[in-house]
Amino acid sequence: MIRRMFSLFLVLVMVLCCVPALADDGNATQSYTAGSTLLSNLTHNCPNTGIMLPAAFSPYQTTYLLTVADWVSRPTFTPVAMDPGAVITVNGRQVRSGTQSQVIEMSDTPQAVTIQVQNGSASTTYTIYLQRRPSEKRTRVSAGYINDIYLKSTTWRIDADLVTLSYLGDDYDSGNRSTFKNGSVDHYDYAVSPNCIFYYGTKQNPIRANNISEFMSYYQVYGSNFYTIIYIESEIVAVLPYGADY
Repeated sequence: MIRRMFSLFLVLVMVLCCVPALADDGNATQSYTAGSTLLSNLTHNCPNTGIMLPAAFSPYQTTYLLTVADWVSRPTFTPVAMDPGAVITVNGRQVRSGTQSQVIEMSDTPQAVTIQVQNGSASTTYTIYLQRRPSEKRTRVSAGYINDIYLKSTTWRIDADLVTLSYLGDDYDSGNRSTFKNGSVDHYDYAVSPNCIFYYGTKQNPIRANNISEFMSYYQVYGSNFYTIIYIESEIVAVLPYGADY
């Protein structure tokens, strides 16, 4: 139990310190690329209470977790497209680049907010898992080997062997990298969210799976079975190829 908690803590520190991620300062990055389906910036209107994982926005990081105070009820997002001509939708509703989205109605149940950027026939979808932050509800990040993916009744579950991570260097710019050790195989079993996002392949070349069946078919073919696993409470919401700068 101590090893698991220490592992989760180190990965959280790594995520907060190292990943280019979702900004909340309201300063839109001006970067224009014709035909692009990427966002150059994405902000939210909860800078005082919102905690993001990862902590700053990157156009190439498409999954984020935002927890807000339990009294927050009217969050919005402001997406900025690399190509001003791209069509942006937030939960299916069109939003002009650089303007606030509609209010996302909050409840005590975690929800997924999808932001799609479409240019012609191509598109990119960003997913923000949004939840209020009662003390007993936490966002967690871990890393480990996937032992098994199986269906129990109507719920998919992942059996993973979580590892102990060590972080090297003072910060990412100085060449930070993580190392890990796995003294023995431990089994940690978690339910998979129906909206879970799966990527297989490698950190340098991630491939988004259309569903869990596709992920199961390919997750060991490209790279290995070592993955970053993201949870809301005790439910897995994203599985990504492991990379030290996540």
